[in-house]
Amino acid sequence: MKKYFAALTTTALISAAPFALAASSTDLTVTGLITPVACTPTFNGGGDIDLGRISSGDLNQDQNTLVGSHPLTLTVNCSAAVTFSINPIDNNPGTTIGDWFGLGLTDDGKKLGFFYPEILRATADASAADPIESNDRGTTWAKADSAQPGYWLSVANTGDTNPIEAQVVTMDFKVDTYIARADGLDLTNEVNIDGSATFEIVY
Repeated sequence: MKKYFAALTTTALISAAPFALAASSTDLTVTGLITPVACTPTFNGGGDIDLGRISSGDLNQDQNTLVGSHPLTLTVNCSAAVTFSINPIDNNPGTTIGDWFGLGLTDDGKKLGFFYPEILRATADASAADPIESNDRGTTWAKADSAQPGYWLSVANTGDTNPIEAQVVTMDFKVDTYIARADGLDLTNEVNIDGSATFEIVY
C-alpha cells in the first residue's frame, strides 16, 4: 500500500509542477489477417506407427539401432487454393538426439532415441512439386528432404523455392525410428517408446 500511495503522490506533484515536461511513449500495434480458407491436415492410418515389442538384446551397444521404417502420407485439403506452411512440432521437446523428434526418456532420464521423417515426394493439386523448408518462419526458403522441429514446410514448383498456392497437397514420408546406443540406457525394466509430433497448418 505504501508504494501505491507514493506513486499517486509523485504523479500529483508532477502534474502540479509549473514546468512543461516531455512525455516518453511507445506504441503497441496488433495486426493480422483472417482468411476465409480452411485447410485440414490428415495422416493415412491416423498417423499411428506401432513398433511392437522390441527386445533389448537386439539393440546395438555402441551405435543407434534402426527399429522401424514406415511409409506415411500427409494430405492437406483446403477449401480453396491458398499458400500455407506446415509447422512440425515435437511433442516431447528435449528428449531427442540430434535435430529430430524425441521418443521420450528412460526411467533414469536418458534420451531413448528419435524418429526421422524423410520426405520422398510431394504433390500440389496432383502435380509434382518440390518440398521446401524455412527456419525463419517463412522469410526465406530452401529445398527440403525431411521434416524436423523448427522448420516450416511448404511446396514449390519443380526447380523453384517459392511457396505456391494449392488446394490439395500431399507429402510422402519414410519414417525411420532409432533407439539410442544401448550401453547408455537402463533397460532392466520395460520402457515405453513415446514419440509424438503435431503438424500444424500456418497461413
